[in-house]
Amino acid sequence: MSHPSTTRRAALFGLAAVLIASTVACGSSASTGPRNAPRTGGTVSVGFDNEPTTLDPAFSSQISSDRSVLNLFYDTLLRQNRDGGFVPALAEKWEAEPRALTFTLRTGVKFHDGTPFDAQAVAANINRVLDPATKSTKTSALSKVATVQVVDTTTVRFNLKDPDPLLLVQLAHEPGMMVSPAALKAKGGEYGRNPVGTGPFTFDQWRSKVQLTVNRNTSYWAKDSDGNQLPRLDKVVVRFITEPKVLRTELATGGVQLVRALPPEEFAQLASDKQVSMEDVGVRRSYYVALNTTRAPFNDPKMRAAFTAAVDRSAIGKVAASDQFDLVPSFATKKDWYYDDSITSPSFDQAAAKAAVTTPTSITVLARRRAPDPTIAELLQAQLSDAGFTVKSEVLELQTQLDRMRKQDFDAAVLVVDVPRLDPSLVFDPYFTSKGSNNWSGLTDSTLDDVLLLARSTDDKVVRSKAYGDVQRRILDQRYWTFLHQAKSPLIHRTALKGVVLNVDGQWRLDEAYLDR
Repeated sequence: MSHPSTTRRAALFGLAAVLIASTVACGSSASTGPRNAPRTGGTVSVGFDNEPTTLDPAFSSQISSDRSVLNLFYDTLLRQNRDGGFVPALAEKWEAEPRALTFTLRTGVKFHDGTPFDAQAVAANINRVLDPATKSTKTSALSKVATVQVVDTTTVRFNLKDPDPLLLVQLAHEPGMMVSPAALKAKGGEYGRNPVGTGPFTFDQWRSKVQLTVNRNTSYWAKDSDGNQLPRLDKVVVRFITEPKVLRTELATGGVQLVRALPPEEFAQLASDKQVSMEDVGVRRSYYVALNTTRAPFNDPKMRAAFTAAVDRSAIGKVAASDQFDLVPSFATKKDWYYDDSITSPSFDQAAAKAAVTTPTSITVLARRRAPDPTIAELLQAQLSDAGFTVKSEVLELQTQLDRMRKQDFDAAVLVVDVPRLDPSLVFDPYFTSKGSNNWSGLTDSTLDDVLLLARSTDDKVVRSKAYGDVQRRILDQRYWTFLHQAKSPLIHRTALKGVVLNVDGQWRLDEAYLDR
């Protein structure tokens, strides 16, 4: 028997459709050219505003952007389409049981360093993430895996402590990205800057704050639906450009063919440019302010409430997103299956905020040195000052900001998450579980932990929807964070670039991309 064919098993592992394919399909293209005549060769330059801190997927923490770069180097056992369905990748088929998941692996695949990809490599990757000594940011995603059993060279079995409805989802993302065990051993602590996977492109060079260069993997295992060898491009250059105006100019002049994201005030200026394509694929940039609950003043719920009451979210959105935004209570977008319109955001109430700030209260707001984050910090500074807070803002490089936040060395911090994700566990768990990899606020809320555990432990959407409603209400009631606006974030690229394939959360794959020149 191959992969699940019954409704029960499909539901158990969160499948959106019965999995019957045995050849890889990479997802629906957001930008496609003539399928019968894709061009090969050429170099694509990408304007990227969020440089990764590591190219080791076991330590990836920038959930909103890292995958677009990691997809250049790595494959997962299976892939997830935009519609939520799963298709084969490094595994050709699989079989699900309540407490086990068995994969039959693709043969003849090698890592970029020539190391064979086989069941031993899968076991080594998963065990590495599970090993507490690794301190991987993805350990919790695989917490239901008890052991990884090598059945034979092409068969690997995941034995589970309990049924895990989300395991396939996790294995289709960073926790399931396959790294060369030989390269890990050879490169040691330098591996994060020298990635070796089985993916469509091989690592060439990484110049910090400048660019990342990758070359075509001439031995890549995948072909397109017409039988053409992938990838099509010879080279991809990821240019790290944090200034949105520069990104917009580079795109308009052809200096880059694709950008990760542009603020609305910048992409609006490209609306009439026929050489630029903008497609609203439903992605939103959800801005928020994390509050540090481990120290004064925000270890006091009343002061967190005062902070939130002082913030005029709509006014910030109109300035920072050029009025191209949605206002919703949390990370859920209006199209998410767990969106609950009975959940309301805390009200803007400057008088209540002033009444709560009865003693001198000095705070610092951290923001990343990238538009519109400093603008948001300035607006917050003005609004909070009106409420009686003494406010200073610090604009930092991303890595410095994240380091400060991981150490809880901050009061409040502005950040952004790209939504939606196919599963809400992928956006709520890292930030709001006590042991979450991005638990910036230092939360130790057993009530929240219990509800999040319930939500990811069942495939019953009615139960899950109610649980995620309870999660959002708890976060909002306790004012752990102040959710701001959700800026629109279309896929933006030169019209000559075709075949960009999107993940479920809007991050892209370039294995089918080509230049129609």
